[in-house]
Amino acid sequence: MKYTKSLVLSTVAMLAFAAPSFAKNITINDTQGPNSAGWGAPGKNQGGEDQETEPGTIGNQSWDLEAFTLNGSSLKIYSGYDLLNGNNPFGLGDIFVGRANTAKWKSTDYTGSDAAINGVNNNSQFKYDYVIHFNNRSGYSIGAGTYDVYALAGLTTELLDESTVKGLSNPYKLNDRSIEGLTKVGSGSLSVTLDQTSTITLEDGSQVTGGAHFIGEINLATTGIKLSQTDDNLFHLTMGCGNDNLIGRVPDGGATLALLGFAVSGLSLVSRRLGRK
Repeated sequence: MKYTKSLVLSTVAMLAFAAPSFAKNITINDTQGPNSAGWGAPGKNQGGEDQETEPGTIGNQSWDLEAFTLNGSSLKIYSGYDLLNGNNPFGLGDIFVGRANTAKWKSTDYTGSDAAINGVNNNSQFKYDYVIHFNNRSGYSIGAGTYDVYALAGLTTELLDESTVKGLSNPYKLNDRSIEGLTKVGSGSLSVTLDQTSTITLEDGSQVTGGAHFIGEINLATTGIKLSQTDDNLFHLTMGCGNDNLIGRVPDGGATLALLGFAVSGLSLVSRRLGRK
């Protein structure tokens, strides 16, 4: 079959425009039990995480972490909780990234002392591969949302701060004492907008509800994070009290996005070769 330059370029363009169709609500249930029935338990919408906080915690929109979405390299967080300014007296935690078969993230992973409130623990217990660490904290605010990204290796020297109320939501954030021994792989800033619309329909048709929503966005392309191609990828987020725990899971190990990238790269190479004729 003979390919023309115009056909190749048209195909590349179609693939580029098709990329947003991979936008997906990646929220899954955090496996903790539902909150009191007085606040819409066991939760609504994707993963049952909208209009839900953890058992025995304050249940209202201002503490609700609602959804993770992934569209290409754009990772978004939808939340009734104020992502930048926190909620007195607890601030937003760091975002941990790992593999579903390795990282500890389910309530069934915690037994005995694992679920205790220890104040500081380490990554030999949790086994995350990366942390998006907010570096401009003041009180319960993360300032402008700037962050550094560090690679983790499941070591006891990788100290993690735990939530002070809800142990099953751990880990909360990277302990600053660990930074000197870690490898920094990227940096950036969490951009946050406020949408006063009570119900928002997301790109894949799923919804978040309940009142005003803070929408945070991170460009994963600048983080240096290399997603696993052989295991499901996890994103984990909570706040200082562990009042709500949010888990995102990419079920195909990122293979779909990788294949799209290979296709575009291959067609671009053919295009350049055609252009030299």
